[in-house]
Amino acid sequence: MGQYRQLLVLLREIDPHSAALRRALALAHVSSASVHVLGLFEPTETHLLREERLNEADVQRQFSRYREQLEQLMARHANGDLALTFDSLSAEDIRSQAIDYIAELQPDMVIKDSEATPPLARLFATPLDFALMRGVKGIAHFVPTAAPSLPRRILVAVDTAWDDETGTQELFNRGLIQAAQALALQCDGQLHLLCAYNLAGVFTSDMNVTQAWIDEMRTALQAPFDALADAEGVPTDRRHFMEGGPVTVLREQVAALDIDVVVMGVVQPKGLDKLLGDTTERIVGKPPCSVLTVHPQVIDTWEPQPCN
Repeated sequence: MGQYRQLLVLLREIDPHSAALRRALALAHVSSASVHVLGLFEPTETHLLREERLNEADVQRQFSRYREQLEQLMARHANGDLALTFDSLSAEDIRSQAIDYIAELQPDMVIKDSEATPPLARLFATPLDFALMRGVKGIAHFVPTAAPSLPRRILVAVDTAWDDETGTQELFNRGLIQAAQALALQCDGQLHLLCAYNLAGVFTSDMNVTQAWIDEMRTALQAPFDALADAEGVPTDRRHFMEGGPVTVLREQVAALDIDVVVMGVVQPKGLDKLLGDTTERIVGKPPCSVLTVHPQVIDTWEPQPCN
């Protein structure tokens, strides 16, 4: 038995080339996990603008066709070695129903195809990916079209750059690494650790003093990062303590290291009631690779199963 017991795939479109379904099936193969596919059907605007009687009939016909296509897709992947089940939901706004469904099922991971969302579009409606990250108290995995079936290089983004007297941030960082290690173990993957820091506002009139100050601050900031990496057994050549804005640094390192999955926290646990972090939102809205998001609440309850 591997790290995962049940994987949930969310499908909006019945796409035989779905990267999320491909990732889930590959993970199930190496972990012996079951796969449950949930089709998310939403009627189109053209139908919603018609008269209520006609609209309801059209929606029912569309939903029936959607279920037929989903059943056909599942039949293509059914085999005796894989526990594969499926279901479907129909609603004008699928977000709340999908989140309730996930909360009841409690899968080890929710896997979905990535949906790139322009920043302007987010002003008018909450993208489904963002709603899932906020509402699902667990692990969500967003997979872009060109992603490989199994990831081989995994990058964990942690925050060790602020004073954490309570130890909450350190626990959350360790939880992020554990989630990444669980994925790496299944995929025989390589784990990298990243922390971005920014000293752009540090300066004095004396450049020599400024440089000495920057070097001292950088050393102080890197100490908890190295301590975290030591505690979690991350090799020195896979530690990346980089100066710059977190979004820019993440994108640069994904390209430089040929990363397949970035592991990030949904929110920073500073009070645990903060809205979705801007860094995670910007990465998921325009993903450079697959993104695995971890909600702080899952750290207290999620314990991956030991591998043989």
